[in-house]
Parts: sequence; C-alpha cells; structure tokens
Amino acid sequence: MFQIPTVLTAQEILDKAFRRASKVRVEDPDYRFRMMKLGCAKVDSAGNVIDSTLEKYVKAFPSFNQLPPFYIALIDTLHPIGDIRRMLGRLDGARKQVQHIQVATVRQIKRTTKTEYMEKKRREAFGRFSSIVNELGPDLLLLADLRGRLKQVPSIPTKYPTIVVAGYPSVGKSQLVRSISTADPKVAPYPFTTHELTVGVFTEGRKRYQVIDTPGLLDRPFEERNPIEKQGVIALTLLSKVCIYMFDPTGHCGFPLEPQLSLLASIRKAVPELSFIIVVNKSDLSLPEGVDPLAIDREVEKLGKRCIGRLSVSSTDGTGLSELKALIVSSNVVEEKAPWEEDVAPG
Repeated sequence: MFQIPTVLTAQEILDKAFRRASKVRVEDPDYRFRMMKLGCAKVDSAGNVIDSTLEKYVKAFPSFNQLPPFYIALIDTLHPIGDIRRMLGRLDGARKQVQHIQVATVRQIKRTTKTEYMEKKRREAFGRFSSIVNELGPDLLLLADLRGRLKQVPSIPTKYPTIVVAGYPSVGKSQLVRSISTADPKVAPYPFTTHELTVGVFTEGRKRYQVIDTPGLLDRPFEERNPIEKQGVIALTLLSKVCIYMFDPTGHCGFPLEPQLSLLASIRKAVPELSFIIVVNKSDLSLPEGVDPLAIDREVEKLGKRCIGRLSVSSTDGTGLSELKALIVSSNVVEEKAPWEEDVAPG
C-alpha cells in the first residue's frame, strides 16, 4: 500500500551519480573555459543525482504525522518509528550537505583560472560526496529492508466504523464475516501472522461498516504472545473499540468451552478500553453433555458495561444475523473516525 521506490545501497547511489557525471560533455573553444564548465557540470550532475535520490526516499516513506494511529502502531511493530524518523532525518541532512558542497565547489571552480585547481576541487567534492553517502550505508540497508516489510501492512480503510472479531479458531468467525457482508470480503496480509485478515463490509442507510476477522491474533490468550504480536493486538484496538467475541459451546470447533471462556477473560484484562458484543454460534445445535449452559453468562457478567449485547446466531440458517447487524449499527460505542482520515488507506 505504501509506494516506496527501491532503496539503493550507498555504493549503488555513488555509482549512479559518478556514472552520470562521467557522461557530461561541454563545448567551448577556450580550453580554460571548457574545463571550468566541465568541472562545474560534473559536480552539479553528481550532486543532483545524490540529492534527488535521497530526497525521493525521504518523501516516499509515510509521513507519521498524517497517518492514522492504526498504521502508526503497525509500522512501529516492524521497526521503531523513532528510529525511522532519525534515519530519514539523516538522509535529509546528508542531502543538504551535498547541496552545500555542490554550490561551494562550483563557486570555487568559477573563481579560478587554473585548470589544475578546478580538477582538484572537483575531486575533493566527489570525495566528500562519497564520504557522506557511505556514512548512510547502514541506514539505507535498513530502509531497504523496511520497504519490503511495509508491503505486509494491510490496506484497510480507517474512516468507517469498524469491529474486529475474536474467538478460538474454527468457531465460525470468517463465516460470520461473510454472512453479514454485502460483498465478498477482501483478504489482506498481516505482518504478525501467517494468516490473512478477512475484511467484510455492509451498508446501513448511507453509512458503511467494516467487520474484520483476525486469524492468528485474537484467537489465543494474550499472555502467550510475543511482544510483536501483543503490539499487533493493540494496533487492532486503535482501528476498533468494539470486539465481537464468538463462542462455539458445542465443541465442534475442536476446543472445549473452558479455554474459550479463558480467552475472553484474557482479552478483557489485556485491552481494558475494548467493548464486546458476545455472539454464541451454532445456536441450532444442542450442547454436548457436561457443558454448563450458564458458563457464558457468568463470564459475560464480568464485562459489566463493556458488554454491548449478547446474541445467539447460526451462520448456517441466518438466525440472529440481522439482529447482530442492527446491534452494530445502533451501538454508540462505534465512533466516527477523525475527520482528517481518508476513505481508503494511505498510499
């Protein structure tokens, strides 16, 4: 989603700059004036290539002051944003150094009548260009790697009211998203798992709503996650303040009810600002022997005011799906996004 050009290594930038300079040709019948023009043109050519290349990288990376918090949190899991800012700052500073050397050297060449001095100043400028760019070597390598990883960041609109779906694997989350979506859900890669997000959309009146299934993130206890995964969960809560938590009390998902209850408790404690819509799936099936039918109710009571509603649904026959959409629409917890956010993801 971020349109960042290929980041060259320091040596590749220098090779490009000096190769361009070597192709410069000037004409003047006077040897001294020809050498002066040639020296100035070579310095300008090499300096301009370095300047424009570094400027292109600085401008291509996202402006963190304008990104929605969701994307800032995602990028920060790939590499600390403070470090990225400093790297881009060093590139911009180096670019300005090159400009200063370029202008000063051209001025010096124009002021002399000695062709040997002209060549000396040209070589000195190229040497200083090389030193400045080579110092950026580690930053350029990191930015090149980061460019590749930024391709993993999902392109998700941030303007629309959004709800994320949580619950153990195979409880029916993806089927639920597909069942309440008015179009085929889109899938997007996510930096923290080998899975893909499923993004469903439905429209009520003139307002659009997003429902996102998050396989690999909100399907096991928070405390079992590594730091990057934990931050990924926090990033999702910046996209949405409401979570549909889905139970399958029948055990057909392959997990008994007890760990499903524990997962809800884990998310509730880990993300205190998150509100919940509790959805009990497969309401058309009977509970297996030994399952306490009131266990879910007791866990829901612990949510208190954070529980927006509780529904029984069946994605198979459609039971409860219209009521779920109505609950999403009527919930005053699903807030409008900031007015500066765009209809689509940046980039």
